[in-house]
Amino acid sequence: MDEEYREFEAKTVDEAIIQAMKAFKADFEDLDIKVLSEGSKGLFGLVGTKTAKILARHATKQVRHPAPVTETVGAPTAEQKAKPIRVNPSQEFLLNAQGVVSEVLRLMNMPCDVRIHQDNTLEILGDGSGLIIGKRGQTLDSLQFLVNRIMNKTRQEPSYVMLDTEGYRQRHVSHLKAMAIKMAQKAKRTGQSMSFEKMNPYDRRIIHLALKNENGLNTKSIGEGVYKKLLIIPRKASR
Repeated sequence: MDEEYREFEAKTVDEAIIQAMKAFKADFEDLDIKVLSEGSKGLFGLVGTKTAKILARHATKQVRHPAPVTETVGAPTAEQKAKPIRVNPSQEFLLNAQGVVSEVLRLMNMPCDVRIHQDNTLEILGDGSGLIIGKRGQTLDSLQFLVNRIMNKTRQEPSYVMLDTEGYRQRHVSHLKAMAIKMAQKAKRTGQSMSFEKMNPYDRRIIHLALKNENGLNTKSIGEGVYKKLLIIPRKASR
């Protein structure tokens, strides 16, 4: 039997969605959301004098697996092959997204310069980069999600842009690769499995690719939902 919808109300649709995510203790991708009212028109069509209302419940399409699936380094899985969403946006799209990011940051009392890079990344420059990045990049990821949601609100063919600040994305990738190699060496030396904290699919893919040429190791993602733990397992211990 399908779970009943619960109603949430806030100043904007995004704030109502955040309320639902907290209430269900779930990520956005794990919720089935219906927008009842987006409020009166205003900034980006999301803010106004009338409140926004949504209905939300756990997504019924979510599949529950009885056991985690082993992801072998030597044979890339769908997760390993998956690429982050980077549909090349048009210059007009980038300029509009640049304006959206600048306005959102202004409303957050964090005025910054936003520049368009050749790799279609929007670079945020200014004070407070630590606050923009947040713990493990979660604030930056949330801002990126919000901007892409605003930009694709009325588009039939969605396009996406990546946000960065102070070169965080590249530093994060380098850190994950170095940590993966270090933990892989320890797993080989001790013969014991090593585990990472819960990661999103993009970060797990970085670990997989960093270890794809490491002999004698398997990787395994455990848990449900978008964020999962990742294990590095000596092959003899994984049998």
